[in-house]
Amino acid sequence: MKLYLISNNLLLDGLDYDNKTNLELLRILRPLSISGEEEAFKLSKLPNFKDIDAIYSSFHSSAISSAKYLSNTLELDIRLCEELNDCKVGTLGSKNMKMVKGLQDHDLTYKLPNGESLNDVGDRMKRILNKLMAEHHNVVVYTHKRAILGFLLKYAKIGYNLDENLILEYNNHIIYDDSETTSDIYEIEYDDNKLIDIKRI
Repeated sequence: MKLYLISNNLLLDGLDYDNKTNLELLRILRPLSISGEEEAFKLSKLPNFKDIDAIYSSFHSSAISSAKYLSNTLELDIRLCEELNDCKVGTLGSKNMKMVKGLQDHDLTYKLPNGESLNDVGDRMKRILNKLMAEHHNVVVYTHKRAILGFLLKYAKIGYNLDENLILEYNNHIIYDDSETTSDIYEIEYDDNKLIDIKRI
């Protein structure tokens, strides 16, 4: 049994919203860039996905847009699930996203008012992914980098590099670092609904 977690990180920049008060809604509505669409098409052709029996996506526009290519290739519907949404930021106040990310990377319980900590999103992701793996054999989930990070934190060894950026190690391999990537794909293997391996592909 295999679970694939995919985050397409190529989102459209240069958007100007009339109403900037609802940060979570703006994050949900943010679409893929043109290169993000190209990346999603390329990912849909990976041979790893030939035996998939279910495709799930968060409610975010970028995740749905990424999932549509694999949906078309495999002729499977996209199942939308709000529990796969990105880590909820909350009320920024005087802080900015970069500052919040840095604080959360060093304190897994830190969260803003109305937001989630990395521990919170990890608990949420673990619950829903365990449920999906109990219902299916091989699943692809289109979600987000911070949501995936929260999940990986439940199983990986935490460390920091020389720049104090978060890194995660599993079975003596680095599976997460803070480098900017076009996409992140993780292959997670289960045996009898128990997680037995994590690989970054």
